[in-house]
Amino acid sequence: MPLTDHDILDYLADHPAAGREDIRHHVAPDVSGPTVWRALKRLVDEGRLEVTGKARATGYSLAGAAVVRAHLQIPYNRRKPTNYNREFLDHYVPDKSFYLGEADRQHLHEAGRPITPSLPAGTYARRILERLLVDLSWASSHLEGNTYSILETERLIRFGEEAAGKDRKEAVMILNHKEAIQYAVDNVTDITISRPDIFNLHALLADGLLTDPAMAGRLRRMPVGITHSSYRPLGEQFAIEEEFDILIQKAAAISDPFEQSFFLLVQVPYLQAFDDINKRTSRIASNIPLLKADLAPMSFLTMDEGDYIDGLIGIYELNNVSLLRNVYIDAYLTSAENYRVLRAEVDTPEKAALVYRDFVRKAVRRSVLEWKAFRPEYIMIMAVEAGIPETDREQVVYYIRDEFYGLHEGNIIRYRLNPEDLATLKRE
Repeated sequence: MPLTDHDILDYLADHPAAGREDIRHHVAPDVSGPTVWRALKRLVDEGRLEVTGKARATGYSLAGAAVVRAHLQIPYNRRKPTNYNREFLDHYVPDKSFYLGEADRQHLHEAGRPITPSLPAGTYARRILERLLVDLSWASSHLEGNTYSILETERLIRFGEEAAGKDRKEAVMILNHKEAIQYAVDNVTDITISRPDIFNLHALLADGLLTDPAMAGRLRRMPVGITHSSYRPLGEQFAIEEEFDILIQKAAAISDPFEQSFFLLVQVPYLQAFDDINKRTSRIASNIPLLKADLAPMSFLTMDEGDYIDGLIGIYELNNVSLLRNVYIDAYLTSAENYRVLRAEVDTPEKAALVYRDFVRKAVRRSVLEWKAFRPEYIMIMAVEAGIPETDREQVVYYIRDEFYGLHEGNIIRYRLNPEDLATLKRE
């Protein structure tokens, strides 16, 4: 079999600092030593591998973040122009190729795993929705240069109050994030890494922000450039379509939620599948695997904008994921820690909130919108009709009473209510 870059890089991902003969023996035993040496030298010259040691002690490893940092010292207008590299995606084999090493994946799982892993899919995400809406909407918008503070973002999301003196588009960007995150969480059981769902996320994020509104939720048809980078994405419409289908197919086939998450964060911006809003789409999409696995979400709250952009340029110009990988891991570990208290609270929710969530939502909405008051006798009738066991009915009614009397403008989003819905309530 011929020696491929993919084989070498895959082997070194699991065997860092391996020597030339070790690589040849395990990767291409039928290939001559000089051929292997030339391949390794070329990968080093391309910035994809780095060398340690000398002579017999020479070892090869995947190029680290330092290689990307060194590359970025060259002004972008003096860096060699680079075009979209099909092999970067083609050579990735789901569950055989990994951007995140085994040790890193294990560390991330330990940090993000709920204490009680037996909760139904999506339970954790729904319980922390209010916090996630603010954190992720602000952080993702901030990475795009949005100037809203996190407090201003919270007031916009919860009360619809725009900050004075800000561009209207900044508010739209944040509210679009809210809608996209809400869509992902509300549909967490059914949402997948698929064309329709990625298109839906892009359409929600792009609403009112594209020069051509028709391009929301639609793949790019014209060439685009990347600011402050020598990278030139694909420009031909049918080639973009073809690569996007391959990207989605491979992403959907990845089993590990963190590898799947990071793969989307790498490949969606690299392809530049849409006219604009590619990075935002990748950030929300990268949370889908985590939400579906009931892992702590990636809020991007502490991700440094400069490091994030530098990591992406390393991917654009070198196909080197090292810097972005470091940024991702650091940001996720902080994100998981920030949600630790909330996680502990939701791991032991009341049965009414967990098992009868849809019934509770329906009963609270009817209490507000139809009866304008808490009517336990009506709710008990509803419980009987819904088939809730007699042993659980009283607990459910009490839970709904507490939820009804605890409604205020800051939490009514849980029941898809508006502030004006509370105006005529009787809550003596």
